[in-house]
Amino acid sequence: MLKKIFKISIRIVLVLLLIIVLFLSACLRRIDYRPYQESNYYETTIRQLDDIVKDQPDTTPDTLYMGAGKAGLTPPVGLPLAGFGNRKGTPSTGVHDSLYVRIIALKSGAQNVFIVGYDALLLHPPIARMFEEKAKQTLNVEPESFFYTATHSHSGPGGWGSGFVEEQFSGPFDSTIVHILVDSTLAAVSRAKVNLHPSSFTVQSVHAPEFIRNRLVGDKGQIDADLIFAAFQSDNGQNSIFATYSAHATVLPGSNMLFSGDYPGYMERKVESEWDATCLFAAAGLGSHSNKGKGEKFDKASYIGEGLADSLMNHLPAKFNSNQAVLKVLRVPVTKPRLQIKINNDICLAPWFAKRFFKPYDAYLQFIVLNDFIMIGSPGEFSGELALEVKQYAAQHGKTATVTSFNGCYMGYVTPSKYYHLDEYETKLMSWYGPWSGDYLAELMKQMIDRL
Repeated sequence: MLKKIFKISIRIVLVLLLIIVLFLSACLRRIDYRPYQESNYYETTIRQLDDIVKDQPDTTPDTLYMGAGKAGLTPPVGLPLAGFGNRKGTPSTGVHDSLYVRIIALKSGAQNVFIVGYDALLLHPPIARMFEEKAKQTLNVEPESFFYTATHSHSGPGGWGSGFVEEQFSGPFDSTIVHILVDSTLAAVSRAKVNLHPSSFTVQSVHAPEFIRNRLVGDKGQIDADLIFAAFQSDNGQNSIFATYSAHATVLPGSNMLFSGDYPGYMERKVESEWDATCLFAAAGLGSHSNKGKGEKFDKASYIGEGLADSLMNHLPAKFNSNQAVLKVLRVPVTKPRLQIKINNDICLAPWFAKRFFKPYDAYLQFIVLNDFIMIGSPGEFSGELALEVKQYAAQHGKTATVTSFNGCYMGYVTPSKYYHLDEYETKLMSWYGPWSGDYLAELMKQMIDRL
């Protein structure tokens, strides 16, 4: 009897082991280390890139028109904040400073673009698509005319996404914030659209290393410490500034439960009050960069934000000479590598299984060319080291470039391939598309600089 029970037990164990092996075989894959240059996704995207550039009409210098708009984005108290998983969706307790969506509209000849900046963590892709549909219906503006970005404040509105990953960082879904984001953006675009007037402009770069550090590899890595901005003055007295910087807006910790724009909010408010302008701050290549400064919490946020505002204002020329511009606006679809959520440096989740936790969205790169200034919108938290590489490449071609993050799609953290094996948050938990995604996107940006 005991011998029979033993045999049955052995068979059950073997069957269970077989089931486990089959399950793991179905749910796990080896990470693909083949160079991206040999991949189908690279070849497909390069063909799309060539086709889009080839189909672009010739543009000649024409009068630049600028219009600015702004609308409130502060959620009702009680909605969660987005950015830190340790908040676990806890309701907010108040408002420290008001949040906004800002628009800078540019038009030259037949080209036009609306730069959209949110005092928020990011713009969730489904909300971007919902807004674009409504903007086309109500404002007759095509989706490709919107260039998205955000301050990446970790004390902005949450509740905007349903799904495992979304709710870890933004709390339980609440349609209230979706309506606020869409309706406020439509209102701000409408205001910018009717405010278009002939405008002169200037592009400046200010080195500001005192507010930023490399949080991924410290002193072993590079830092993109440039505050780059484009300032516009219209003939009706309207002013606006598009400013980019690479320090993460994580001055305020997860324990903060008050809505706030973090240090970018302090910068925007000071510039707007001193120059009577709409100041749109865009998170640049911040995938490996953090902030540094004096004080803690709101004192530190004030120190960094107002320090950057002072640097900007000190480099604002008294007169802008140019009101003629060649304006180009492009949105380039990006074919992504396959989804590879890491288990370790050799094994990842099978894409079909990973999609149960991660919702992959379509990706694209955005480009605005304003004479010799190139604005590049990236689909994720783009590495500051990679952004520095792209900017240096542009400088070799006589161009000034800036790379911004959160362009209405999201691919997680986009870090240099040389750091893929690091056991860090950015490279282990948040690097979702294999070892080459960072170098791949940087290469596409360089390819576009060559063609533009």
